[in-house]
Amino acid sequence: MSENTRMARYHPTEPKQAPDPQPQATYQRRPALGRWLAVLVLLLTVTVGLKLTVFNATYTAGVVSRSTVGERVINRLNNKLSDLGVTGNPVTASVAQPYLAMGVAQLYGQSANSVDATELTSAIETQASTDGVSASTSLTKSIAQRAEKLVTKTFNTTAMQTAASQLQWARQLNFYVLVAALLLTAVTVGYALSVHHFWAGLGPGLTLGGLLAVIVGVVGWFILPVMLPNTTTTVTHLLTSIGHSGLGVLIFVGGGEIVLGLLALLGHRTFRSA
Repeated sequence: MSENTRMARYHPTEPKQAPDPQPQATYQRRPALGRWLAVLVLLLTVTVGLKLTVFNATYTAGVVSRSTVGERVINRLNNKLSDLGVTGNPVTASVAQPYLAMGVAQLYGQSANSVDATELTSAIETQASTDGVSASTSLTKSIAQRAEKLVTKTFNTTAMQTAASQLQWARQLNFYVLVAALLLTAVTVGYALSVHHFWAGLGPGLTLGGLLAVIVGVVGWFILPVMLPNTTTTVTHLLTSIGHSGLGVLIFVGGGEIVLGLLALLGHRTFRSA
């Protein structure tokens, strides 16, 4: 028996233990962050949506031009032109919209800029040429001045001024909430990036936030007439039309956010499992 065999009998070699595997970092879900992002998405959707629609004089003027208030102004201008021999109703909603925007700006307490009468003058001259009459410079200028006076008179009534005070307060509140939401969003995004949870929280935040925006838009659509101040039927109808138009945009944007959120969820899960 060799020396190595004898040593192996009395001193058996023990199997070497494999080193303990390093614990793998597990993915930590943060549902609270996703819910908070949903709240921020809701606030930003509502405030930005209202700023670009209801509290935007140009957008609101387009809604007013299709309402009874805008139709009344347009009909008076066309009737005046008809008396002067220019028939065919050349003043349309798009032609009257810049003048109505001036009135809406007054409604929101903004300075009203002078209106460019080029489109109105062109519409009158085109229709006058079709009717075989001459549209002088004095005629088009008088119609433009009449349009400004009609709009100013329409938006300077007591009922309109009562509604204006409410709208200006709501517009200022919307601005403050928008600024606060932007600051909170900046802080939250910075925190989410620091804990490497931005993309994981983006999907749930957009989906839930969009769903909340749709719910707020639908509920607001039905309770808006109740929330409006007690005033004349014409002003109530006008404010309802403006509010419904803005809420319709809000519902549409919320639906788009739901789709984007679901896509972000699907993309994040796909890349995480890859």
